[in-house]
Amino acid sequence: MDEYLTLLHRTLKRLEQAVFDLDTPPRDLAALSRRLLEVSRAIERLEGKDGASGPSVAVEVEDAEFDEEAV
Repeated sequence: MDEYLTLLHRTLKRLEQAVFDLDTPPRDLAALSRRLLEVSRAIERLEGKDGASGPSVAVEVEDAEFDEEAV
């Protein structure tokens, strides 16, 4: 998994270079930008930055007393 994450980071860096290079043909920018976002999201998922795929965090919550009038 670490090797895959390393590969994703290297790919992200290369995509960033291509997207922000002024010599990149405009016809290629849409596909490169889309791929840049995909790789970025994959890294976030694997590193747990978005909270969806990361470890769950338990939060203790106390229930308030039931209020019939509130219903």
